[in-house]
Amino acid sequence: MTKLLYFKDLSARFKIGTTAAAVVSAAVVVFALPTSAVAQEGAAGALLEEIVTTARKRSEAEKVQDVPIAVSAYGAIQLDALFVKKIDDLSYLMPNVQLEAVGTFPGVQNFSIRGQGINSSIPSVDPTVGVFVDGVYMGTTYGVVVDTFDLESVEVLRGPQGLLFGRDVTGGAVVLRNARPDGESGARVRLGVTDDNRYNVAAAIEGSLIQDKLAGKIAVYYDDDPGYYENVNQTFTGPQVGPFPIAPAPYPTQSVYINPASSDTEVGAMTTKLVRPTLVWTPTDYADITLITEVGESKGDGAIWTSVTQQRAGVLPDFTTSADEVGFTDMTWSQVSLEINIDGVGNGTLTNVAGYRRVVADSATDIDGTYFPLFMAVGNTGQMQWSNELRWAGQVVDGWDTTFGLYYFTQDINYREGRYIQGSALRRALGGDMDDKNVGVFWNNDFRVTDDFIMSIGFRYTDESKSARIISGVGGGCADVVNYDCNFDDLNGDWTYVTPKIGFQWQLNDTAQIYSFWAQGYRSGGFNFRNAKPTVIPPGPTKEERNTTIEIGYKSEFRDGRVRVNAAVFSNEIEDMQRELNLGDPDVVVLQGTINAGDVTIWGFELDFVGMVTDNISFSASYGYQHGEYDSVNPDFVAFLGPDLPRLAPTNYSVGLSWDIPLTSAGLINLATNYSFREAHPYNDSNTEIFSDQTRLNVSANWFLPNDAWQISLYGKNIEDEANWGNLTSISGIFTAGPMQQGAVYGVEVNYRR
Repeated sequence: MTKLLYFKDLSARFKIGTTAAAVVSAAVVVFALPTSAVAQEGAAGALLEEIVTTARKRSEAEKVQDVPIAVSAYGAIQLDALFVKKIDDLSYLMPNVQLEAVGTFPGVQNFSIRGQGINSSIPSVDPTVGVFVDGVYMGTTYGVVVDTFDLESVEVLRGPQGLLFGRDVTGGAVVLRNARPDGESGARVRLGVTDDNRYNVAAAIEGSLIQDKLAGKIAVYYDDDPGYYENVNQTFTGPQVGPFPIAPAPYPTQSVYINPASSDTEVGAMTTKLVRPTLVWTPTDYADITLITEVGESKGDGAIWTSVTQQRAGVLPDFTTSADEVGFTDMTWSQVSLEINIDGVGNGTLTNVAGYRRVVADSATDIDGTYFPLFMAVGNTGQMQWSNELRWAGQVVDGWDTTFGLYYFTQDINYREGRYIQGSALRRALGGDMDDKNVGVFWNNDFRVTDDFIMSIGFRYTDESKSARIISGVGGGCADVVNYDCNFDDLNGDWTYVTPKIGFQWQLNDTAQIYSFWAQGYRSGGFNFRNAKPTVIPPGPTKEERNTTIEIGYKSEFRDGRVRVNAAVFSNEIEDMQRELNLGDPDVVVLQGTINAGDVTIWGFELDFVGMVTDNISFSASYGYQHGEYDSVNPDFVAFLGPDLPRLAPTNYSVGLSWDIPLTSAGLINLATNYSFREAHPYNDSNTEIFSDQTRLNVSANWFLPNDAWQISLYGKNIEDEANWGNLTSISGIFTAGPMQQGAVYGVEVNYRR
């Protein structure tokens, strides 16, 4: 059965032909038919459905198979089928991609693509993998590991994306788009519970407010996690350490509490709530305006750390802690995006995307995770940003497509951190404030030399300035470390650079192409808010990081679209690579700092495959290999650097199987499984802390009822119960601690759509 889906993307209105079970996915646009289509047509072939993208910000949308970049795209139905609840659930499914939360404080991303990632929860540290929500860049890594309910698309662009997306995307970009109302009445409800009594309720309802003019939608989300981990510390009777002020007045004082002796030993509790209203106004046939707002909060325990040394030695069971403090998390956020599209401006479309976001994150964490009050960290992060992108995309003349844009971004970040060491015998005050302004101009051109050969030439000009006030460090003159009455150093940085890109695309036939490009990307210099020992590691500014990339790729489909094979090879040369050192230190427990480590080369290759084995069985696989090494090392920091790059897993792969079992009048059963592997690799730059080999085995059974509305699913995630940590931190050079990630999770979920 074939249908036509009509919809608007960022730059044009168009229509596409697709099967009724299609998942139409894009960097910023994904549309999927309801569950009823899956029940009728089957779910096994979802990964082969046509995917449409506006990643290149052209005036017309393009099939993902047609664009000359390496990209992994997921639509709403695919995300549901894989039981992706947060972005980091995708971490093991793509070649050379690690979408990890650092775990120091909940919700902070340390994403890495092709060996370029960060190791830090310092809010002044810019990412190497940028996250964009509804076209708006997320200026800080806090509050980025989001739930995927009611997302239309998740698209992961591998390799530097600086031409069209700006700075701090040298590794790649993760682009998310929330679902828009189209004027049709509809509703979705999702209910879920896991074996550790975690409950999740989410709902969305949409419809027409003014016929053919104004459509509205509201999505609500509630998640109650009672705590996955067990605290074996039930006998600690020492004095409470605190209360701990989390920021200077007038911010309120919050107390950290000791896990009380009781029969309830579960820790890691977290409650998350959000509301997301959306309005789409279509005043004329040639214009549309979309307003999306979101407010949310996460409250609960602090991140749960444990002694990794004891767990690996078998002294402490996996997924348990002996922490004497539970800590707390209190994070709130609000964001607004306003998108305006006007067709018929010249021979193209004018688009403006404005965004606002504010995050406040208060937290306290027992970093050592032991019976003893060795190291408690409390912090307050406040961030506010504004951005605007104005662009025009269209055809200048026949055979010449162009995109030209202007970009402005500004943000303010405030951070205060208190360190309470040895039962508060030692107290350290860290933190700072930073203003960041970024202005850019970009221009990309595609020239059709022949019917089968296209040349691309483009550049981006960026001017960025940062000014910071940073606490001077240990011994830097704090009159009151509890209330942060300290001396501050005033630091400034200004960076101007051009990001060029040159490429070609050769269409071998209707279903296969070869592409290649040469491009440069930049990561601005920055500052270190955790300026603990400025005589050892200065607070900045670091130099900007320059990335030069060459990539060659191949994309193809065979057997009338029943088999898809994509491959890419790449080489990245990085000058003045910025790194975030993480060192055990007796004075401050953990010494962290940002440096320019040296020049690095990273190369590798990637392979993606998906195919229909039979009409009801599909098989998918991905494989990635990457190798990184220093070409030269900064002599000032050679003692801190090992030979291997952190968060670079040399070998990683994933295989999956999906089987549809028609039940005639009873609907359809889909059975699915996926197995992934990631090779051991260092966490820190000195290579003293190593992430071990990791595997992930996920399974699910899904019943699509014949009434076109209901789906009932049973699933298991990480059923081998593999233990892993968000980071591995040396506590004063004596032992290793880390924030735990969840092991095996089994759940049942019910979805209703109409």
